[in-house]
Amino acid sequence: MQRFISKNLFWILQFLGWGAFSLFVTFIADIGEKWEGILIILLGNMIIFITMTSILRWLLNKVAPIENFKPIMLLRIIALVGVMSFIFPHVAYYSGFIVGKIVRFLWEDTPEIFKKSPINPNSYSNYIGYTVIISGWTVFFYIIKLIRKSNNERIQRLRLKDQVKQAQLNTLKGHINPNFIFSSLNSIKGLMLEDVPKSRAMLTTLSEMLRYSLIKNDINGVLLEEELEVSKNYISLFTIEESRKFNVNYNIAPETLSLLIPPLLFPNLIELATRFGMFEAKNEDSITVTSEIKNNNLKISVAHTSNMTVSNARQSLENMLKQRLKLLYGDNASYMTNHEVNNYTLWVTLPAHPFKSLNS
Repeated sequence: MQRFISKNLFWILQFLGWGAFSLFVTFIADIGEKWEGILIILLGNMIIFITMTSILRWLLNKVAPIENFKPIMLLRIIALVGVMSFIFPHVAYYSGFIVGKIVRFLWEDTPEIFKKSPINPNSYSNYIGYTVIISGWTVFFYIIKLIRKSNNERIQRLRLKDQVKQAQLNTLKGHINPNFIFSSLNSIKGLMLEDVPKSRAMLTTLSEMLRYSLIKNDINGVLLEEELEVSKNYISLFTIEESRKFNVNYNIAPETLSLLIPPLLFPNLIELATRFGMFEAKNEDSITVTSEIKNNNLKISVAHTSNMTVSNARQSLENMLKQRLKLLYGDNASYMTNHEVNNYTLWVTLPAHPFKSLNS
């Protein structure tokens, strides 16, 4: 409804404004008590007024468009208003005469409706009155045009802002780290000499992850349950080599499985915990993935029993993760870390959006 009103605002105001004016003109005239005659005169006046101002609107858009308005165009507007103020009384006079004839033809028993002679269209008061009306209409027309132009520019700015935001977000999307891909391929290559069926399975897992990364690149929210399966594949590729074996525990609250999270959030967190932590320590550690709803927020954590190493690559990944959360959720999401003895935890807090509430 709001969209319809915004799109047809001019015509709605035309009907309402000229309808009210026609009703006023009709009732101050001495036309008797027959409501049928009143209705015909009312509709006749509305049609004439709307037709004339629609012609004026078309001319104003041609000779003085608001989109490319220049001061010199004020002279054109004044000239058009003068011409229309001269024509309007004549058109109103003869159209009223024709409508009167129609009324007399339909209701011969009420000729008194138009017994009173119409005002001479050549009177100065008539010209002055219509000049005021047409001038007021023209001013109102340009006010509406300015409002619509301002609204359109605001919508364009919002769209541009959204496009810029989406472009920034696309550059910050969670992607599979190229080093991880090369490392996995090398590990699978070595595994092919020992276990061909397992190496084929690992190749399939890697191709599924790459496919997932490409497909989810254009959306901003995926089911946590889906991300959980991807994280398991991610870890299975990490642990191809015997030297990288570690225990993985999942503490996933069932009510969180149908919530939406950014694509590849789990793999990014797991990469921070492994590539910049457990793998550097080279100890037999464990990793725990947890999700829960607390205070109407979704809390996700990845904890591992080792220290976190400091590096530019780790800092870059964390900054990208923070920027993604900022663009998607504003101040309603956060990324934190907590370091204790032999325990490092990565925390992400998000709004608890169900599946259908977050648009991509």
